[in-house]
Amino acid sequence: MPARADSAPVVFPLDTLFYVSARARELGRDTPRLAPALEYGLVITKRSTVADPTEAHVNFTVLDTLLVSREEFVARLRVRVLQASEPGAFAVLYTHGYGTGLSEAWEHSTSSRTRSRSTQPWVVFAWPSIGSGVAWPRGGELFATAYLQDSASAVASRGAYAQAMHAVHEAVGGGRVLAVAHSMGGQLVGETLAQDSTLRAVLLADPLRALAFVSPDVEASRFGDVIVPGVRALTRRLLLYASSDDRVLAMSEMYNDSERAGRIVEARCGPIVRDALETVDMTAGVYADSRLIHAFGTRHALRRKSAVLFDLVHVVGEQREASCRVTLGTGELLPTGVWKLTAASIPLADDVLLCAALPPMK
Repeated sequence: MPARADSAPVVFPLDTLFYVSARARELGRDTPRLAPALEYGLVITKRSTVADPTEAHVNFTVLDTLLVSREEFVARLRVRVLQASEPGAFAVLYTHGYGTGLSEAWEHSTSSRTRSRSTQPWVVFAWPSIGSGVAWPRGGELFATAYLQDSASAVASRGAYAQAMHAVHEAVGGGRVLAVAHSMGGQLVGETLAQDSTLRAVLLADPLRALAFVSPDVEASRFGDVIVPGVRALTRRLLLYASSDDRVLAMSEMYNDSERAGRIVEARCGPIVRDALETVDMTAGVYADSRLIHAFGTRHALRRKSAVLFDLVHVVGEQREASCRVTLGTGELLPTGVWKLTAASIPLADDVLLCAALPPMK
């Protein structure tokens, strides 16, 4: 690929995030309990200006929030996507993992969108996780109690996720939805799509543009043998992003006494490989924020995985061939059929124009 231009990236200091929350309110504050009805809203944020958001820390401030009806949410998202100036515009429907409060979900989504260097709108589905940073690996009873509570909440939130997906699908159509599930959100999304007959009928008729599981905290054999075949027909492209250095999933394996789909252990035959599943080893990909955070942190947060965010939005979301990773130098295809992200610098967004596009959707 050609050398990167030595120019400052485009920065969008103001951002609008769409969200759907299944978290109950109490005295105006969200709680880790399932609400009787979904809350639809928009969050207006102001972000810090940094030279390169794919590497530096990104601060943001909430300027305003707007609660809207489901009908207005659908209408606003439809206008945002279908009347966008970008050809092939789409929406990212992001489902967070455990240990994530509502404000944290907003922050994580805004940071992820910024680091992806994309103007595509993000919609975050906020299920009633207990929040407060429980995703950091902690030993003993605290981790076990938090994990058990969030697992139960993820199961209870399947109906709410189905409603949120219906709303986003109604707004823009399946072919303009990139669904991303992170960590325990992979349990919630995978099981809902595999079992909800009404939602499945909608997606079979109008499949998603892509469905990506990033660091899924899902039992490995269930993911490979139940979730993958269960959701394969609901999406044009199905992806698994896994890594070998995820400390949160290592804790989860100890707690559950089972392998997790998002964690690669070469001694256990490496990452999951299945027909029609695009498996990506993201271990070596570019990681944002300080070396200290990378060295001693969880290595689990999607918002810090700049290489993954670029790949999700610009290669997968923009419907480029998987071989685009080779063209850009961001990935290589292993003999096993697994894609492995490299430590190459994140390309500029326009660089994907060098890559072949997938055939038009039928």
